[in-house]
Amino acid sequence: MVEIVGMAPEDECEREMFMTITWEKRKFSVPLSQLESIKASKETKEAVEDWRYWVMMGYEFLKVLALDGRHIE
Repeated sequence: MVEIVGMAPEDECEREMFMTITWEKRKFSVPLSQLESIKASKETKEAVEDWRYWVMMGYEFLKVLALDGRHIE
């Protein structure tokens, strides 16, 4: 069992949602799709289920460059 301690940095989540976990006193970023909610709040479980549905439907992140050069998610 691992503990999710947060979301991975934005640059690691450009194609897939990654979470930062702790395992044996080390931190790693792993794809959310490889994790299973065991001891999570109802809201967290719902968010994970929504994410899996989103991936199953084939949706992807889309980065758009604004006219002034900013990235729009």
